[in-house]
Amino acid sequence: MLKELLKGNIKIVENVSNWEEALRIGAKSLVDNNSIEEKYVQSIIDDVYKYGPYVVLTDGAAMPHSRPENGVLKMGMSFLKVKNGVDFYKTDKKVYLFFILAAENSDKHQEAISELAEFLCNDEKLKKMIKEDLTEEEILSFL
Repeated sequence: MLKELLKGNIKIVENVSNWEEALRIGAKSLVDNNSIEEKYVQSIIDDVYKYGPYVVLTDGAAMPHSRPENGVLKMGMSFLKVKNGVDFYKTDKKVYLFFILAAENSDKHQEAISELAEFLCNDEKLKKMIKEDLTEEEILSFL
């Protein structure tokens, strides 16, 4: 399920000015394919300022998300790799990989999150995805 959600929603950039820009770039494909409204992106940013960096899951990776009622139109997920990483709000960690989640309800996305968790627990794959120049196809094959 994770691969199906991410196909066509993968972007790779060298640098971003801050984590908010990374989130906006990463979520653009979800806005463009009508998975989310623009206000959903702002809701994620507001939530991080309110609740802290709850979206940073492990060294180098984050899963930005908010409540479905904040602008999710349909289930979706996008991926952004920032090759040089970006400092994340209130952490001493750089984030390189952003998996932006749009879930319609609390149940529908569980399979994708389970697959993502399995990937994030594999240090070798995680480090390789952060350090190596990979194509969209290679990224999908890792997941």
